[in-house]
Amino acid sequence: MNPLGKSIKPSFNFQSIPMVLRFLRTAGKESVTIEEVPKTKLLKVAIIGMPNAGKSTLINSLMDRKVCPVSSKVHTTKRKSIAIFTQDDTQVVFLDTPGVVSLKEWKKFDLNRSFVRDGINSMYQANLIGVVHDVSNPWTRDRLDIKLLHMLEELKKKPSFLVLNKIDMVKQKRKLLELTHKLTENRLEGKLSEDNLEAEEDEVDVIKGWPFFKEIFMLSSLEGNGIDDLKKYLIKQAKPAQWLYPADKFTNEKYEDIIVSTVRAKLLDFLPQEVPYLLQPMMEFFEVNENGKITCVVLVKCPSNRVAKLVAGGSDGRLNRITAACQDELQNTFRNFVKLQIVLKGKEKKE
Repeated sequence: MNPLGKSIKPSFNFQSIPMVLRFLRTAGKESVTIEEVPKTKLLKVAIIGMPNAGKSTLINSLMDRKVCPVSSKVHTTKRKSIAIFTQDDTQVVFLDTPGVVSLKEWKKFDLNRSFVRDGINSMYQANLIGVVHDVSNPWTRDRLDIKLLHMLEELKKKPSFLVLNKIDMVKQKRKLLELTHKLTENRLEGKLSEDNLEAEEDEVDVIKGWPFFKEIFMLSSLEGNGIDDLKKYLIKQAKPAQWLYPADKFTNEKYEDIIVSTVRAKLLDFLPQEVPYLLQPMMEFFEVNENGKITCVVLVKCPSNRVAKLVAGGSDGRLNRITAACQDELQNTFRNFVKLQIVLKGKEKKE
C-alpha cells in the first residue's frame, strides 16, 4: 500500500524476462563481428642490392631450389620476380628485384622500362627489406651505394636487415668487423654500437652505410654458410595473416618465362663480353605431360650468322654445354625431367 491507500501494480511484466534475455543475447550480432586471428603467418621480403651482389643466389639458397636464374655477369634478373617459401604455418614471399642501376646503365644494357622502378615498388609492398652487399669486391665493399641509401631513406620506417655476402672471399676475418662498422655507421636501429665508440671524428661526416638495420648476417650464398640462421630469423618475423599463395606454389612466374630466363642466364655465363646481351631468347614450343615432364624448344635470335656460329661453337661445342647446363638447373627448379632444345637463328643478309 502507498500513502494514498491505493495499491501499485508493477509496471514490468516478469513473464517477459525470457524474451528480453533472448533479445540481449542476439542484439548486435549482425552489426558487430569479431575477426578471427588467422592460423597462418605471412612475411613479404624485398631483396635489394647492386647488380651481381648475389640476390638471386641468396633466394635460391633460402628456397633450397633454383627459382631465380643466376649467372656471373650483371643484369641476369631483368624484372621483378617472386619466390614463395612455405614451411609449416608460415609463408615467406621473396621479392627478387633487378640490381639497382643508373640511367646510364639502363640505356647501355637496353633494360626494360620497369627495371628501375621495380626495386622501389617491391620495397613499398614488403614488410621487411633485405640489403645484399658483396664484400668480395675491394673497390665497393666498404660503402653502400648512394642509390641504395636513397631507396632506404625513401622507406625509412620499414624494418631492414643487412646481408654481408661472399664472406668466404675475405681472407682476414677482422676485415669483416671493420666493414660491418662502416656499412652500419657504427649503429644498429639508430643506436651507437658500444664496441665502436672510438670512431674517428674525420669519418663522421662521410656517409658510407645505413644506421637503421635491425640485424646483420654474414654468409656465403654459394656454400650455404649462415643460411639457416637467416631463414630462422625470417620465419620468426612473420605475422598472423592469410597466405597469398597455395602451399605447393614456389613462384609466380610462368614456367615458360623461367625456362627462357634460365637460357638467358647460361648464355651470359658461357659467352664472352657483350655477345650474350645481343641475343634474344624466346619460347618456341612448350608442353607438359600428365607426369609433369616438360618438353620445350627455345629460339635464340642472333644479330648475325657470325654470332650464331660463335654461340654454336661447332657440332659438339658450346651450344651442347649450354643446353646441358640449362637442363640440369631447370630439373632442380621444377623437380621433374626437362627435355630442352635450343635453336639458333641468325639474321639473314639482305640482297
